[in-house]
Amino acid sequence: MTEQVQYQIGCDIGGTFTDVTAVDSRGNVYSDKSDTTPDDLSVGLIAALENLAERIGVPLEQVLAHTTRFVNGTTAVTNSIAELRGARVGLLTTRGFGDNLLIARSARSADRDHHRQVNIPQIVPRERVVEVNERIDRKGAVVVPLSDTEARAAVRRLVDMGVEAIAISLLWSFANPHHEEQLAAAAAEEAPGLFVSVSSRLHPVIREYERTMTTVLNAFTGIRVAEYTGRIEKELGDRGLRTPIGFMQGFGGTLTADEARERPITLVDSGPAGGVIGAQALAARLGMHNVVTADMGGTSFDVSVLQGNKPLVTQRVMLRDQFLTALPKIDVLPIGAGGGSIAWVDARGIPQVGPRSAGADPGPVCYGKGGVVPTVTDASAVLGLLAPQAFLGGRRELALEPARQAMESEIGKPLDVDAVHAAASVYRMVTANMSNAVRTVTVERGHDPRIFSMVAYGGALGIFAADIAREVGIRQVVIPADAAVFSATGLLNSDDVRTRSRSAMWVGGDAGHIATALADLDDELTATLRAAGYSDDAIDVVWEGEFKYAGQQWELPVSLPRDRNLGEADLTDAQRRYGELYEAEYGSGSAWVGSPVVLVAVRVTATGRVSALEPIPAQPVPESERRQAPSGTRRVFLPLEGRQTDVAVYDTGSARAGHEVTGPAIFEHPLTTLQIPPGWTARIDEWGNFILTDQTASTNEENAQ
Repeated sequence: MTEQVQYQIGCDIGGTFTDVTAVDSRGNVYSDKSDTTPDDLSVGLIAALENLAERIGVPLEQVLAHTTRFVNGTTAVTNSIAELRGARVGLLTTRGFGDNLLIARSARSADRDHHRQVNIPQIVPRERVVEVNERIDRKGAVVVPLSDTEARAAVRRLVDMGVEAIAISLLWSFANPHHEEQLAAAAAEEAPGLFVSVSSRLHPVIREYERTMTTVLNAFTGIRVAEYTGRIEKELGDRGLRTPIGFMQGFGGTLTADEARERPITLVDSGPAGGVIGAQALAARLGMHNVVTADMGGTSFDVSVLQGNKPLVTQRVMLRDQFLTALPKIDVLPIGAGGGSIAWVDARGIPQVGPRSAGADPGPVCYGKGGVVPTVTDASAVLGLLAPQAFLGGRRELALEPARQAMESEIGKPLDVDAVHAAASVYRMVTANMSNAVRTVTVERGHDPRIFSMVAYGGALGIFAADIAREVGIRQVVIPADAAVFSATGLLNSDDVRTRSRSAMWVGGDAGHIATALADLDDELTATLRAAGYSDDAIDVVWEGEFKYAGQQWELPVSLPRDRNLGEADLTDAQRRYGELYEAEYGSGSAWVGSPVVLVAVRVTATGRVSALEPIPAQPVPESERRQAPSGTRRVFLPLEGRQTDVAVYDTGSARAGHEVTGPAIFEHPLTTLQIPPGWTARIDEWGNFILTDQTASTNEENAQ
């Protein structure tokens, strides 16, 4: 009797494409994609899954029926905030603090030009902020009780304004949530079915503005996420999926659909997080310890750093460069440099790229879907780097002539050059922008890029990766076998993760209240993982304390022993270690020697370990066969060298483990294109990854000395 093949599927819904990948129980890997459909994301998802099933050679209903894990990363929350399209939110807050969102943190952005310091958009207009008579002090004592009559009246007032969701954030509620729970109960009675976001449930930690903004954004995105997750569950369930869908969070773990509907804001930037987690798993497989992750899709270029192969998680994230939140999220720097990023010439006559994008609809001019402004993808096509008949495996033929005309009229004429040289200028500009982003997360943060490798993925980055790496001094680039859908693949490397924080002050003495706070969070999170089907031996729990020097604004996490009898000695040891961690983060000599170290909050992270299906490595070809034969040649304009030449073209379908190619060369994959510039070599490893090495790096360094 033949064993039934089972599947694990990852799906990343991006701004331009929806990517899917599947690993089966025999170690085979399949991937495909489809256009994202912004009006109904499930349409693009089903189309991508249909393409995937066709590659597998099995009907979609049969694939889904035998799928044991399905993980989804989505731009639904990110786009809702970026576009300011969400629920009509009302806010309930303490009397006298209704202007909290307007005041914000005084400066509205990191821009040093005060003329550009404008007010942030008001997700909750002042008229929909209702203040209630109540007061709790910093120790949690009730100073002014909240009456049930006033609680109900405040809710009714917002309901009469037509709100679709209510955010509740009161002063010092993290010390005593009683009044917030009173308001939540009133909302449940006065407006049953209305989405309610409660700060003491979501993030019971000091700093009122960040806590309130997080609570408001959670309410703002709640309806959209509820509709999205519900539709995805229905559409896939109707087609045979029986396993629960896991939804990726921005800090690198999955949760259930019900939890996503309760805490939708945690899904922000879930796609980029999947890519970083995938890069972490790939780096571990290849034995790499210091990695720059780079993802170029249709809309953006996202870059992050894995030092010691560990992702950096920031605890207070600025969303849309305007909204300071209390969200934990993998530290990913995005810039507007994707395949669909629009090229333009500024008033000084200098070519620019982004941040505006042509998106999925209409997309680049060469897609032939109505686009009229040139994009990065159009530039690649005009340069000859993309083959019009080979795009998306031949499913979409690129319209080269309209792309040439758009490039010449919009870029070439202002610069007084032809279409090809205009495309080269766009290529150089977007490469410079992405190189600067890599410098930002390496050089500007004290990292030497020369000791890092780059894991480069996303459907558009294979063309640019080597040129970016050489620009910043990175000598090795790994382009994953499934680079075009790598964030989707990375989702399958993610465990189920829950994390919670709570304010808990300690400067010395008895630590009983700290141990209690950690134990309570531990119990809460392990219970959720047990409910999700994880046994205790598959659950890992980490305790941390958020410490800072007295008088400083921000903290750093310090690990604590998971011990319900945690005592003063344990916290004193953490205080001692804090100085070492501080100098590791900010540089030798930066610690405030002699200044008191205080604990302001505790955090517990619980992880349910998932057994991911692994691809099977292939046997390398014999050494005598390592030179792969090209499938043909193509006339290409090399933009950084400023010359046109015939370039060997290789088919990834005939590439085998151990094959080596010397640049200039082009690899064509059904879902992406890889450029190997002059001076680079490419080797295919046993998992089908492309390992690019800059053969000129050592020579250049010797010449510079």
